[in-house]
Amino acid sequence: MVCALVAGATTTWGLVVPVLPVYADRLGADPAALGVIVAAFGLGRVVVGIPAGALANRVDRRRLLLAAAALLAAVTLVTALVTSLEQLIAVRLVTGLAGGVVMTMGQALLTSGDPGRLGRTMAALQSYHILGGALGPAIGGLVVGIDDRLPFVVGGFGLTGLVLLAVWRIPAGFGQAARVAPLAPAAPPAPAGLWTRGLVGICIVTFIIFFVRFGGQQFLIPVLAYTRAGLSPAQLGAALGAVTVAGLLLVRFAGMLTDRWGRRPMVASATTMLGLACLGFLGARHPVLFLAALVLTGLLITAGSPATVAYLADCTAPERRGLAIGISRTFGDTATLLGPPVLGWLVGEGRGDAAIMLLGTSAIISGLLFTYLSRGQGRPSVSRDPLEPSPSDRPRTSSRKEASHA
Repeated sequence: MVCALVAGATTTWGLVVPVLPVYADRLGADPAALGVIVAAFGLGRVVVGIPAGALANRVDRRRLLLAAAALLAAVTLVTALVTSLEQLIAVRLVTGLAGGVVMTMGQALLTSGDPGRLGRTMAALQSYHILGGALGPAIGGLVVGIDDRLPFVVGGFGLTGLVLLAVWRIPAGFGQAARVAPLAPAAPPAPAGLWTRGLVGICIVTFIIFFVRFGGQQFLIPVLAYTRAGLSPAQLGAALGAVTVAGLLLVRFAGMLTDRWGRRPMVASATTMLGLACLGFLGARHPVLFLAALVLTGLLITAGSPATVAYLADCTAPERRGLAIGISRTFGDTATLLGPPVLGWLVGEGRGDAAIMLLGTSAIISGLLFTYLSRGQGRPSVSRDPLEPSPSDRPRTSSRKEASHA
């Protein structure tokens, strides 16, 4: 149900992707004003990350999640009633604030579960997040032809229904105490301080992942697809859709691998290989090579996501976990704001290769920095399913000698 609320939030603001340009144009917005409207949402998420994380350590996370989701539903409905650009900017800012709280609280609630299955839990959250991100634009594009206000009505009432269901289905006190499986491998005690080396490493990795996802995958790569590889919009759309579907299929396996192999090696390897995949765009001027680099980049972003939150939970004391998640998300949301303009400036200056090098080398360096900073922190690697009985717990069959003695 927590995953469904996160997916509902993602769907709600995903509705805006095909709708906002049309809606803003009716209110008289020029391209510069449209940029401000889009930035207001990102600014709200940046501002609220750390305060929401701090509240997660002091108040009932369930109630805060439900309240933020209800506010998001309400402000989405209000968006259909705005009559000026100033009002639209204001409601988009509040949408970013409420959405940021939903994402932070969702992660904070689920990190209180079984540590031995935390990778799979985060993978489930990521799969719902991907699904919501895919459904939002599809629904928005479907209903915007009827009325450009209708997507906000559909999104607002849909999320309201999810909130009412969650009030009933999420039990009181859920997520307030960690439940440790008896057979799960024990993690070393998390340091009492907040700014551990593990948190610093995860913040660096989160910044880079968001930088590559929003600056690279959603801005730079489409530009290069048209100007270098000669792809058509239909081909690029089909490739991005295939990445989404493949990500949904991969993320559960990535979560299982995170629990079995270990969070730390999963984060380090996925981030480093992501940098190498980004550098592959330097020579990808043929459509087939470009599409291969595009798919590989998207899959590596998906593969590393569950491990980052799982590792963050491992290396942070439970009473500080909410704030640590808020800090990490703030780093990521900041990259969302910085990525497109920085890479856009490089492309505008005719330095497309420099933009690719910035993406690739920053990811490789962040993977190496994380490897160094995270030494000795976090849960040890798991060589078997945490819920599978150990050999000593399995019933043993009697040997022939024991049988004859009996």
